[in-house]
Amino acid sequence: MEVCLFLLLTVFHVTEGCSLENYQGRRDITARSGESVLLPCFCTYLPFTPETITWKKYTNTWTIISSESDQYRNRVQLFNHLSPANLSLLISHLTEEDAGFYRCEVKNSGYTDISLTVEGCRLNYQQLIQITAHTGESVLLPCSCTDLQTTPDTFTWKKDNTISNRFEEISSESDQYRNRVQLFNNLSPANLSLLISHLTEEDAGWYRCEHKQEYMDIRLTVTVAPTTPERSNPVAEDRTSTAMFDSNDEDGSHSPTSNTDYFIFAAVGGLLLLMILVGVFYWRYRAQRRGQSCEGEAGQKRDQDCSDGLYCTVSSEPTDTSEQKQDDVTYSSVVHFKTSTPTPTALNTEDNTEYASIKLN
Repeated sequence: MEVCLFLLLTVFHVTEGCSLENYQGRRDITARSGESVLLPCFCTYLPFTPETITWKKYTNTWTIISSESDQYRNRVQLFNHLSPANLSLLISHLTEEDAGFYRCEVKNSGYTDISLTVEGCRLNYQQLIQITAHTGESVLLPCSCTDLQTTPDTFTWKKDNTISNRFEEISSESDQYRNRVQLFNNLSPANLSLLISHLTEEDAGWYRCEHKQEYMDIRLTVTVAPTTPERSNPVAEDRTSTAMFDSNDEDGSHSPTSNTDYFIFAAVGGLLLLMILVGVFYWRYRAQRRGQSCEGEAGQKRDQDCSDGLYCTVSSEPTDTSEQKQDDVTYSSVVHFKTSTPTPTALNTEDNTEYASIKLN
């Protein structure tokens, strides 16, 4: 009996087809731009596989959504290949244009509608922003969405052209702004600020951050960077000393680079002076050693000469450069006898030596 009842119910569902959940009803769904959203659609009888399913969007008329269309290419996905009764539609990378009415329609089973609201970027509007910067500097022109979770699909920065009297789009490829402008929406999608580097006076003017029908204007004033007059080096009699000042340091204090150079020069000068002193001391030491060596050789020679005679008498006279006397030494003679007889082992020098008289003043 139970088996018959089950077969009867199965035949009834097959005959009835897919009974859509929330049949001919409407769901309201809200999502943010840049996010993904799932539009739900199910058959109440899960084992059933609908013959055909169609998703449509209302734009004045109901238009079939195709994954091959420009608007939805690579952004829509179905799940009925995994679960036949799951007819839901996933839309990725939402834009504000995706907002509207959607319809899930199954052949011979009716439809269900969904109202999708996409919260896009709303500019954090300020009535008037005025910014002043100097030439050569960088400036950030602020612009952002009120909801930091939103991701605007498009936005533009423009500058007022005073000649044509209209706003023209700023391009990083133009000659005026090449390699000088930068955006930050790749890091924070809701941050639409513009950074301009190496400012020139031509960068001054009105700028506009524009998204959809909203915009925000900023007035940029660029002035010439103040220059501090360079301090002239003091002229003094001693031209070897030079005062070094940082042109940007108004109080005349040395910059870290000048101090470093000063210490380097001082260290090199001190090292050279030390090397000179060491050379002088070494030269004097060598000269003194050379003098001592000569005196030693002279002494040895004198001792050798004295050993040739029996006696060597040396007169020592006081040092007196003012007066020279010829009679300081009467005479000095040494007599040495040479005989053919063998040299005796002992000599009697009393008979062979005449003594020298020395007169000392």
